[in-house]
Amino acid sequence: MKLGTFMMPLHPPEKDRTLGFEEDIEFIVRADELGFTEAWIGQHHTLAWEPIPSNDVFIANVLPRTKNIRLGSGVSILPQHHPVNVAVRLAYLDHLSRGRINCGFGQGGVPTDWGLFDLPDPGTQGLMTVESIDMILKLWQTDPPFEFKGDFYNIKLEGGNPELGIGELLQPYQKPHPPVGMSIIRGQSRAANMAGERGYIPISTNVVSGSTLGEHWQTYCNGAASAGQPEPDREIWRVSRSIFIDETTEAAWERASNGALAGSMAYLRWLINSANMLSVLKGDPEMPDEDVTVEYMLKNLCIIGDKEECLRRLHGLWEETGGFGTLLMIAHDWDDKERWLACMETLANEIVPALP
Repeated sequence: MKLGTFMMPLHPPEKDRTLGFEEDIEFIVRADELGFTEAWIGQHHTLAWEPIPSNDVFIANVLPRTKNIRLGSGVSILPQHHPVNVAVRLAYLDHLSRGRINCGFGQGGVPTDWGLFDLPDPGTQGLMTVESIDMILKLWQTDPPFEFKGDFYNIKLEGGNPELGIGELLQPYQKPHPPVGMSIIRGQSRAANMAGERGYIPISTNVVSGSTLGEHWQTYCNGAASAGQPEPDREIWRVSRSIFIDETTEAAWERASNGALAGSMAYLRWLINSANMLSVLKGDPEMPDEDVTVEYMLKNLCIIGDKEECLRRLHGLWEETGGFGTLLMIAHDWDDKERWLACMETLANEIVPALP
């Protein structure tokens, strides 16, 4: 198994913004040193808990500080950007990194972000997202002149002077383009189905049960089959989890229950409930909403304990899901920096090497 990270990031709203951003940079640098293979960086505009508004700028900052880790947008929220802008910025990062870039695409799920950009209903945003992905891929692989007409975008590049390079668009370093990933939340997700149809990387969220993770993979495989694709290799699947390891299970639970990790679960529960998606947190569909507490989330959706307990839980997750290729550790606030750094080191050096 490989080890990576998904960085929303998650910082309490009262934390100094600048210190949080510096911590995020240090996290990625340390992850690279520990052999994490990839990092996916989130993007939101109106969430104090998840305060990175421009993940491509963050990636540009950490590129020269790192050597091997692949860096990805997790995700580029496409209805909030013009596809040409997304295409050329990611292509530029791909050149600056000499091919260390992954590209995650999605539509976003935050109503306050939607209002900020005066976006239409979520269904229409989903259509915008699919069209934008198609446009970006065409821009990456088509030489001008061209015109791409869609329901939401009309992109045209004509005229110019080819001998002088006028009318030329930057294309990626990786050919035909960087690896593409899609974030998956719901069990029978349209994103999972589309990712399977197209062979994109499926990135399962950290806030769903093992049974829902199983649905993610089945939906992905169904999409692949419907498009006549070969049976997918589980190596491509990324599964995210909040993980905290300490010297003893008791110490781990004391820190997790009384620190920023518990606060982040309360935040995520509220956010998911506001989108009428609380069902994704439930191991049992018949579970009452009031039973989906922070304590429930910590016990069932997070991996908390000493080395032996965390290894046991991760083996259980592997068996319940049928296996996956990369474990993505969620980047949480360093409310106790030394203990979180030790957690990263233990996970990278002792636990992941012991997993299948």
